[in-house]
Amino acid sequence: MKHTHPHNKTEVKALKKIIVIGSGYGGVTAAALLQKSGCSVTLLEAAAEWGGCAGKFQRRKFVFPVGATLAMGLNNDSIHGKINRFLEINVEAFRLSTVMDVTVNNETIKYYSNKESFLQMWRKKLPASADKVEAFFREVWFLSAILQKHMNEFPVIYPHTYQETAALLRGMSRNSLRLLPLRNKSFKYMLKKHGLTEEYMLREFLDNVLMDSLQTTSDKCSLLMGAAALDIYHEDAWYIEGGHYRLIEKMIESLKDNGGQVLKPRKALEVEKNGKMWSVKDHRGNVHEAEHVILNMPLSNAEKILNEKDRSSLKKKLRYAVSDREQWGAFSLYFGIKDVMGENAPLFQQFTAGENSLSDSSHFFVSASASEDRRRAPEGHRSLTISTHVDLKNWSTKEMYDKKSSKLKQQVKSRLEKAYPGFQDSIVYEITGGPSAWERFTLRMDGGVGGFPQIPGYSLTDAVSHRSGIKGLWICGDTVFPGAGSIGAASSGVHTARSILKRRIL
Repeated sequence: MKHTHPHNKTEVKALKKIIVIGSGYGGVTAAALLQKSGCSVTLLEAAAEWGGCAGKFQRRKFVFPVGATLAMGLNNDSIHGKINRFLEINVEAFRLSTVMDVTVNNETIKYYSNKESFLQMWRKKLPASADKVEAFFREVWFLSAILQKHMNEFPVIYPHTYQETAALLRGMSRNSLRLLPLRNKSFKYMLKKHGLTEEYMLREFLDNVLMDSLQTTSDKCSLLMGAAALDIYHEDAWYIEGGHYRLIEKMIESLKDNGGQVLKPRKALEVEKNGKMWSVKDHRGNVHEAEHVILNMPLSNAEKILNEKDRSSLKKKLRYAVSDREQWGAFSLYFGIKDVMGENAPLFQQFTAGENSLSDSSHFFVSASASEDRRRAPEGHRSLTISTHVDLKNWSTKEMYDKKSSKLKQQVKSRLEKAYPGFQDSIVYEITGGPSAWERFTLRMDGGVGGFPQIPGYSLTDAVSHRSGIKGLWICGDTVFPGAGSIGAASSGVHTARSILKRRIL
């Protein structure tokens, strides 16, 4: 029997029942797209807030983004832009002319969105190597443009269906074949090619930026993923008023407006296959049934939520990734301050606070609310979210945890006091969170965040698929292809929705 979904004029044979567990970018994207396309979706979120690492929390009059802050991919033809247009949603956001300041050995490097301004800055910083630096960045941008044309069509590598093959072909150009010999190269190859391996300032700049976006440094980073990461700051970097949670909430509203069901706090405890259907048991004892279940969670969590029989049916690549691939943890600091930063202060900046720039716990990413952003802080105040990568092995005991936490907090305060005199006296509210806090509030096992480092062997053709290997069970988020960040996680949500619908969506 055919009928018409009330919010979608397309006739469908029957409403596909789908349960999505987790409201991070991957899950909420898949859920909103599927509901808009005529499915019956139930979204379960364990926390009190939507969004996972892209969510927020409020203390007093300050709103703090949990993790993700700087926004990418909001251009009309970019990943979030296409999703937003399909869902008929938008958020208040503005393009960044200076994306961030990166401080290397007390030298500030401005990441201008304008490429010519960016190159001119490097000419002043490294006059003796200016031509080589320009040639290096122009080749990086050239490679990124080829890859980005593919990524904006939501490809899957390797394609399994007609729709996935078509997506890959839509991104093809006469230059696409140039990428093939480079797919297993590290970024170090490009530095060596242009004779820049000894340029310390450039290397440190790249390492800081790549560590934040791809969880690794230029020595190990996938060349193609690194090129894309460096280029997108010029093409598509934004500040969302309030933060990423605003876009998450817009997708939740779309899901509800189109007839979907959203439940929080509702922690999924067990996922089990029963014949052709799946059942999900939540912490209140309710059992939800559906033809498809989407797990928006790290692979380690996804494996644990299944029973032994279903777990053994998962793809070998997925099971090996859980045991073989390491993740970073995060230590985060949240400050509500009186505004001593000044109106020209960068909204995003990176600095080091240790003897070795990218050793454990010494590279910090600082995100400040815009001075006029009343969604995050009252007038005359700012909300700051600061995070650093940490080696989870060094935070395994309470003694280690307390010692490191205290030391890092003082390092950050001292560094910000140096940059903004009066900072420490301006603090109205402060709170910190290490790996155990990340595990407690986002349920990420062991507090691992950011997906897997984007290195050859983990990324592109070696990344884990959204296909679990079990019919009707899908995985999205930052630990599957294409990887970390809001655009990576959202892309995995598109891949999952397209696989369930068996047709092109965007």
